[in-house]
Amino acid sequence: MPTPSAGVEPSPVDSLELVVTHLFDSVRYSEEVEALQAKAKTLSRETAEAIVKMEGFEKGVSGSLDKLAEDIDSAYSKQLSVQVSEFVKAAVGQAGVKAKSDLERQLSELNAKVESEKAKALKSLESYFISSPLPVMEFVLTVRKGEAGYDASVSYSCKGDIKYGFALATQNSKFFRGGFTFALFDKKINVPIALEKTWIRKEAAPRYEKLERFTLAWAEVTNSHTIVDLENSEIRAKVRIVSSTPDERGFATVEYTDGDRVINVTTDAGLNKWLDSKAVAEALLRLRTELMSLENNKAALTELLAGGDDTLKSLDCEYLMNAVLKLMGPTYRTLIKSLATKPLQAKKGEVSISMLRERIALLGPSGLMVKDALSVS
Repeated sequence: MPTPSAGVEPSPVDSLELVVTHLFDSVRYSEEVEALQAKAKTLSRETAEAIVKMEGFEKGVSGSLDKLAEDIDSAYSKQLSVQVSEFVKAAVGQAGVKAKSDLERQLSELNAKVESEKAKALKSLESYFISSPLPVMEFVLTVRKGEAGYDASVSYSCKGDIKYGFALATQNSKFFRGGFTFALFDKKINVPIALEKTWIRKEAAPRYEKLERFTLAWAEVTNSHTIVDLENSEIRAKVRIVSSTPDERGFATVEYTDGDRVINVTTDAGLNKWLDSKAVAEALLRLRTELMSLENNKAALTELLAGGDDTLKSLDCEYLMNAVLKLMGPTYRTLIKSLATKPLQAKKGEVSISMLRERIALLGPSGLMVKDALSVS
């Protein structure tokens, strides 16, 4: 049975379409977030300055009243000062309350828009990376047994110093929605864990543990390795199986742990001859295949780093786009030259020069950088 490969890259035209749609959208929405946040800061500053000026006006009136007292009878000036001061103080106070109330309302509206644009930017990033758009150097898929089933995730390290990861859904999986055992594969594998002599036989005979009685507790699948930990909670024992290659010809290591006792069945000459290594390798390959199938059930983008920047936190999508275009620019420029004569059909639509120009125009200031990177006049 062939093992599916992680992060299968789309065709160049599909890759370009993903960039000019989903990745461009993430930049547009993140730029709108930045603009809204800047507007909120400006409103806060202007409101604070207005309140300070109003308070300064109140102090100015108080100073004018003091000067007035020097020019007219104190009996009149005192009465006038009290009346005017109370009026100005009340007016300034009311204006300040209204200014703060208006600011709070406007900031609330802006914050709602910011959260909406953030959500759209993040969803655009998720839509872009869910198609594995970049050359993958290394992937790591991990499954861990939890209280309600298995938690699964996959991360990809790509060229251009870009790394991203997804949480994987397991609830609809035939094998990983509950506790997995090799019995689900109709596999019966016995692991020799000790040699024992009996009064009937002079030669030592192996004592076995049935692997189908062990439940998958943790697994890790990479480009070239498969590691699984199986446990039997009743006898508090664990079996670890490790393969350094992703096919049945690979060399699988079997290790049995019982309390403080660790037995490497593979290197123990007395036990290894009783181990059905081929059956173990075939079972591990089948398990790897089923684990890899979880990659098709991406649930949410959970990690995204570009040049060390946490893009999901900073939302610096322009920096990410620059990194992608630096990496994929040569491929895209070659493809765009062919678009000069005719559009190309991508998985989700047609890609043409006019479509590229329209999408780039939506980017605003960052569109100039994109035009240069893609050599689009």
